Amino acid sequence: MVVAYGVCHHDGDPMPPRFICLLMLSLALPGASASAGEPAPVPPPASVPGWFENPTRTRGLLGSTALPLHAGEGFVGQQALLATIAEVGLSEQVSVSVATAAFVYSMGRAFDDVPFSLVGGIKVSRPLSERLHLAFGVQGGSFDTGQYLLDTLNGISVYGILTYGTPDAHVSLTVRPFLAWGTYHSGSLMILPMLGGFVRLGEQWGLAGEVALSPVDGISGTFGFATAGARFMGRQWSLDLGLLAEQQWKDTDNPSVLPGFSFLFHWR
Repeated sequence: MVVAYGVCHHDGDPMPPRFICLLMLSLALPGASASAGEPAPVPPPASVPGWFENPTRTRGLLGSTALPLHAGEGFVGQQALLATIAEVGLSEQVSVSVATAAFVYSMGRAFDDVPFSLVGGIKVSRPLSERLHLAFGVQGGSFDTGQYLLDTLNGISVYGILTYGTPDAHVSLTVRPFLAWGTYHSGSLMILPMLGGFVRLGEQWGLAGEVALSPVDGISGTFGFATAGARFMGRQWSLDLGLLAEQQWKDTDNPSVLPGFSFLFHWR
């Protein structure tokens, strides 16, 4: 899920919609778990024998996990309704992903004067034990905000993710430094630690949630957020329904609460 409303910096300067920052911060890329030349390890066992493998194991509602995609496995669809994303495992070691908000913007503007947006990256993951995975990667992108005094927002992130558990029940800790700069903004560093988890309660559904804090006063100011929702899935599809609560620490008394919706097609 992402946030889709405008904000202002504490000194009154206009800021981009925070969903731009969260989009770039959240689209981590599921990697794989074998080193070059080694056979791919058997995935961690499902919680209940006979269930199909969880196709959403590589991501949370907003963030990501260190659990791997298989070679050739991937998904495409709308995340948080606003972002069109596609992701594929190039091997049992590396995955890549791209995302854009151009499709939703083009419909909202009747395909007239659609702003450019593109986020992409690469990620590698490997197991430290049967239940513990470590992932790291780089991602970056650009977004034409169309806002005065900012115009184009660019960002690049280097991150690490540690996940403990199985595809059906896991917790993940992500640490993500994020450098953002705009046409009229020299650049600033944000840091977003995030803790998330998922538990599969039935073959086709489960619960997920995340909490995160951005303590550095960067291009969007300091803020924190939490997500919670239900995930429904089949072998080739997934649907997320949930809520995101976000609090800007300065000049905002009450948190903002927004609904979230994601629908993805999966293949293997």
